[in-house]
Amino acid sequence: MLRVLLTDTFHQVTLMLSGIQCAGFRRLEDGSEEAHPFAREARYFVETRLLNRDVQVLVEGVDKNGSLLGTVVHKAGNISVELVRVGLARVVDWSCAFCASAPTLRAAEKQAREKRLRLWKDYVPKSYGGDMAEYQGKVVEVVSGDTLIVVDPNGAERRLSLSSLRAPRMGREPEAFAAECKELARKTVIGKRVRVVPEYKRTFELEGQPSNERTFGTVFYNSDKNLALTLLAEGLALVGRHGQTDERAAAYEEMLQAEEAAKTAKKAIHGGGAEGAKPTTVTDLTTPNARDRAKRFISSLQRQGRVRAIVQFIPNGTRFKLLVPKENCLISFACVGIRCPQCARRDTGSAGEPFGDEALAFARNLCFQRDVDIEVETADKNGTFLGALFLPDKRSYSVLLLEAGLARPVQPMADRSAYGAELAAAARTAREAGLKLWENYSAEEEEAARAAAEELRLQEAEPTPDDEKQVVKLVLTEIIDGATFYAHVAGDTAVTALQERLAKSCARDTEPYEPRAGQYCCAKFSQDDEWYRAKVTSRTGDDFKVFFIDYGNTDTVSKARIKPLDTTLGPKELSPQAVECKLALCFASPANDGGDGEEAAIALSEAAWGKTAVARVEDRMGDALIVTLLDDAKQNITESLVGQGLVRVVKVADKRLKPLHAKLKEKEAAAKSARMGMWRFGDIDEDDDDEFGMRRIQKQQAVAAASQPSAWGKK
Repeated sequence: MLRVLLTDTFHQVTLMLSGIQCAGFRRLEDGSEEAHPFAREARYFVETRLLNRDVQVLVEGVDKNGSLLGTVVHKAGNISVELVRVGLARVVDWSCAFCASAPTLRAAEKQAREKRLRLWKDYVPKSYGGDMAEYQGKVVEVVSGDTLIVVDPNGAERRLSLSSLRAPRMGREPEAFAAECKELARKTVIGKRVRVVPEYKRTFELEGQPSNERTFGTVFYNSDKNLALTLLAEGLALVGRHGQTDERAAAYEEMLQAEEAAKTAKKAIHGGGAEGAKPTTVTDLTTPNARDRAKRFISSLQRQGRVRAIVQFIPNGTRFKLLVPKENCLISFACVGIRCPQCARRDTGSAGEPFGDEALAFARNLCFQRDVDIEVETADKNGTFLGALFLPDKRSYSVLLLEAGLARPVQPMADRSAYGAELAAAARTAREAGLKLWENYSAEEEEAARAAAEELRLQEAEPTPDDEKQVVKLVLTEIIDGATFYAHVAGDTAVTALQERLAKSCARDTEPYEPRAGQYCCAKFSQDDEWYRAKVTSRTGDDFKVFFIDYGNTDTVSKARIKPLDTTLGPKELSPQAVECKLALCFASPANDGGDGEEAAIALSEAAWGKTAVARVEDRMGDALIVTLLDDAKQNITESLVGQGLVRVVKVADKRLKPLHAKLKEKEAAAKSARMGMWRFGDIDEDDDDEFGMRRIQKQQAVAAASQPSAWGKK
């Protein structure tokens, strides 16, 4: 603090040197002064150089008390810098904002600290280990706007946070402009070579978790551009505030200036926060509930040809989760016609297949968070889009993966693909070189394996004698129609034990619960007021339509008759007890059609309800059993229903089921001749049969099921 006479106007002012602070004095009651360490030395240093000298004064600001802040420049130099350089002053943040020479002051303080001069005589530099050297690397992931993962020259991935920068936080509920900040960082440095200058480390203690040490540094791209300054200039991040002794970025003052410029221009965060506060809603087509909705996008994506997308996640070497900005949707995508080994999975602890992790690393290195082009050819039953993926340099990713020997073609999809010839050539190149998956390849062994597989397929296609088929005793719990029902395995005590545990769980009081469609819960059945496990299928107002997974029937219940399901009783821990069964090669009209369908359901109920029926398993369709149903006297219920003209037989059957199909066709022909049941008015001509039923009847069943709960079967 100096007393200065301005020679132009002969005003006398008190000036505080901006950007620095020296040790001070405390005046005692007797009028004497008590000096803090190095206070007298600092005053003497300034007196011998400036007192009664002609100097230049640069007035730079005013503090909150009205005191002038500025810099005094002698012909020999800046007195503030000299004070700091010899360790008689410290740099302070609160007035550095006014000081034009702040970067020089920071550099001078660093030199004094390293030499342990005067105020810094007791300074002990922090030891960060041997990984703080500058290095060149490649950015492989942008975690958030201020956190990157960089591969160093040794191939190791290193996580780095940008020094003295605070970007909006990502997470389940991202802060305003978090996505925009991350996207700018991604576009700027992903996949590029950068220069990383580590500057300091911090250890963070999180409650209930082990301590986390993070490395902070500065990232330079395109030779000399500072990523932190780029984000600050766009108003998408803020400068972090530090304690007086905390280490900070080398370009801290430049960062403050960039932040101030963004504030002046009212960019992004500094513009009031209205824009970007509500993130754009993206249609997620990767969830199991979105399969049907995903299929509606197929024609649009096919029609557009090559579409730009951004890789968000990579489950394995050939499967991706992509954001398609043009359609504003998130999709699951797989490279058509190729397959790579499965990688290790942390959630299940599986080790994965040979070369699976290598294929994942290959995909991550080339594709993760990159802008790619895709061509959609088709989609599978799970809503995953199949097609070709092209890297930013227009190379085909599938071809590169095959050439590296990390994938194999899958026929006939590879041949059907528009790029089938390129895939075949790439696989041939890797096979001839014996790379990775092909290192132990033998054409003779492959041909022998193919022949054995074909022989096994033919054997499996041969009809199986009835006495060799699996036989299960069942107790029916719900009849959907004359050819479809749910049942329990006879004698199984698991259902009783489950209901006892469920009753105890639901006896506890819980908060009001409103599950979404697709969630599992406990629901109280209307006819017996007992609690059962259920899955919510739809909701209308305060009414929920539920499907009882352990019995197969449905009900509509109010919100008061629903409770959350104990996690120990979930369907993953205890599988649904109701077994879905379909009469082999038969189909029936809806049970509530008031005609043949209702008669078929009644006949099935009279033949098997309340009794122990015998099911001979003919085939499986997903989780459903395709059965021939017999009563406890070994009478064939399926043939009886066909013979009465209550259910129909499909027109086409697999070779394995030809004998059974022939028997049922004979029964159906006899029913036609006798004008039984549905044949009483003559032949019924239907052309839209499929393998296990008719599409028209299936549509009728779906409409009937949606209109009202099943009327057949009680708990």
